[in-house]
Amino acid sequence: MKVVCNMRFFLIFLITLFPALLISNDANAENNKCTKPVIFPLLSKPINDTGQEYDNYDWRSAQGENQAVYKSYRIRKSSKRNITKKSFHAARDLYIDVYNDKGNYNLLKSRNYVRAVSDGKVLEVGYFYAGTYKVTVQHTTCDGKSFIIRYGELDPESIKVAVGETVKQGQILGRPGFLSKKNKKKETVPINVIMDKVVFMLHFEYFASGELSEEPFSEAFSNNRFDRRKDIDDSLSILEEGYINSFGEPVKK
Repeated sequence: MKVVCNMRFFLIFLITLFPALLISNDANAENNKCTKPVIFPLLSKPINDTGQEYDNYDWRSAQGENQAVYKSYRIRKSSKRNITKKSFHAARDLYIDVYNDKGNYNLLKSRNYVRAVSDGKVLEVGYFYAGTYKVTVQHTTCDGKSFIIRYGELDPESIKVAVGETVKQGQILGRPGFLSKKNKKKETVPINVIMDKVVFMLHFEYFASGELSEEPFSEAFSNNRFDRRKDIDDSLSILEEGYINSFGEPVKK
């Protein structure tokens, strides 16, 4: 009789506890819900956004429409080597800081930061273009998507990560860098002057498959052709999703 009573009290206890367990499980499921698979790679909105100072170079414009967007046509000439390189723009450029085109360029630094759009692993850190570096990350989002981002045109001294390290969503990778060259007097001068101002930017390059490969992400050939890895794609969808998740508002069209 005593055993039966104990069992009865135990069953009553379980019945009483069961709703609380359901609520707890629902809360845990809500906490683990993937609400923001990607975020925007900058802490603030770019200045080539709609209604901003450089919206004539809007990062959301159609492919090829302006120099900041994917597949805009590029011609680069080298007086030293007497060659002309023709290529398409492989990324979306996000303009950040502007400075007057004068003064000591070596003192110019970005006031903004570049951050990881989702969790991932650093594949490479190294020289990119015109005195700037790149950080390449293989990302895996909380909803299971995989892709690779090259965060280009970073200040080499600002980079906070190394090859092989894992990064968390929102982790600072570095700062945008100063695109520069040496003039005939061996002075450091900017190569990216727009509307009489020096512009800092993030070059945001996207490889859709997310797979590791021996194929280089980009490669210049002797016949002046500039080639890209086959799975390169427009990063617009990643940026637009991250924009909404980070700033709580839709992208203005």
